[in-house]
Amino acid sequence: MADERPIEDEPDLGALLARVFPRLAALEEPILREAGLLMWEYAIISALASNEVVSQVELSRLTRRDPTRLGRHLDDLASRGLVVRERASDQRQLSVRLTSSGRSVYAEVKRSVRVVEDELLHSAFSGRDAARLRQLLARLADVASAE
Repeated sequence: MADERPIEDEPDLGALLARVFPRLAALEEPILREAGLLMWEYAIISALASNEVVSQVELSRLTRRDPTRLGRHLDDLASRGLVVRERASDQRQLSVRLTSSGRSVYAEVKRSVRVVEDELLHSAFSGRDAARLRQLLARLADVASAE
């Protein structure tokens, strides 16, 4: 077996991630501020970037943002021309999509965020290990968000 340390010696995943998140937020915050985005707004446009059109209910689930707060963020994003909300065909739900301006802002911010993330990852890992960590975390995020 690879590592047989007692479980008491292994740090908890939540505790480890809690140490990483503040550093990531500190690296990303100036990029988001320059783009005029809050972290939640970036999470929202990131979720929309991988979907053509999403119901507001589904977007709430994807971002784990309660519908009331999500609605306020969507109002702000719509007022800046980054998203459009439209009535779905059944008229009971709103669907949301990124505008071309929203896609441009997302792409620009994502490129800048990736640069600072890669700098952090490469300070601790080889390029191959950094890529593998990103893949593993994406898989874990998929599993966690499906629950």
